[in-house]
Formats: sequence, C-alpha cells, structure tokens
Amino acid sequence: MEGIRRAVEAAQEADIRICMVDAQQALDCTTKPSDSFLQNAEWQALLDLPHTFVVLSKIDTLKSTDGIQAAAQAWAQSQRINNRIVPISCANMFGWESLMQLLADDIRTAWGTSVAQQMPLTKTRHRQHLQQCLEHLDSFESIGEDMVVLGAEELRGASRALGRITGKVGIEDVLDALFSEFCIGK
Repeated sequence: MEGIRRAVEAAQEADIRICMVDAQQALDCTTKPSDSFLQNAEWQALLDLPHTFVVLSKIDTLKSTDGIQAAAQAWAQSQRINNRIVPISCANMFGWESLMQLLADDIRTAWGTSVAQQMPLTKTRHRQHLQQCLEHLDSFESIGEDMVVLGAEELRGASRALGRITGKVGIEDVLDALFSEFCIGK
C-alpha cells in the first residue's frame, strides 16, 4: 500500500501523466469493471487531472484494430475517463505519431514557447546541459523505429541532462561524479 500511495503522490505532482493500460484487458468484454485498478478512487482522481493521457498499449495483440478508436472511447466512457485515450502498439508503432502530437500540442498549449524564449539562460552549466539534452533528442529522432533500445538510451540521456538542471539526478550521476573526482583503486 505504501508503494501505491507514493506512486499516486508522485503522479499528482507531475506536469504530465501517462497511464498505460493493456488494451486486451481493457477492451475484453469478459473483464468485470470491478477487476480494473481504475475503479480505485485515487487512480480515478488522477485520471481526471489535466495533462493526463490514457494509453491503451499492445493493440497489436487484438484480433482486429478496425474501429479501435471508437472501442477505446466506449471503454473510456464505461470507466468514467474524461481525458484523452490513445491506442498504441510498440510492435508496429501504430498510434505513436498521434501520441507524440497530442503530447506536443498539450505542452505547447499549457506552457507555450514564448515564455521559454524570453528567459535568458544565465548559467553556463544550464546552457551546457540543455545543449546535451538537445543533442540526445536529435539523436533520438534520427534513430530508426526498429531500434527501440537505442532510442530509450537517448531519451535517458536527455532526461539525465535535464535532471542536472532541475536537481533530479540519479544515483548513476552521483557515482560518476564520485569516481571522476577521486582516484580510487590500485
């Protein structure tokens, strides 16, 4: 229960939330609504927050994807989900462009670009980390769709670069700094 409480708390503080749900389980008529974790009041409250996307994953495992958007919307209504529903497949990349476009539009609408353009980066360190982040994102965009692991590594690099600015740095970064600053060994 403590882990769930922490996950819900972290999700409440997030700027954007993506809730992944297995499409086969969600759209299977034999699954009782009471079996769904979405029936939990805390999770339901999260799904009602702005900037929340519900992603139905693994749609490639369904017998047919004909009418998938209508089926997804009907499922969302049955679960009392008012936010955007996006069916995707990691296997054949179905729906990924749609998800990326929805995320980009949401970010642009909510936070815009004009404010960011007006804010000067006065710290050299911040500029360097943002440049590293952009380099990782450019690399991510150039990676083929079949190279998921390499793409994930580039996104991780971009996340780390931003984390160095925001103060959200992982243990790997601490260890890197420790071993680069001090000579330990032989």
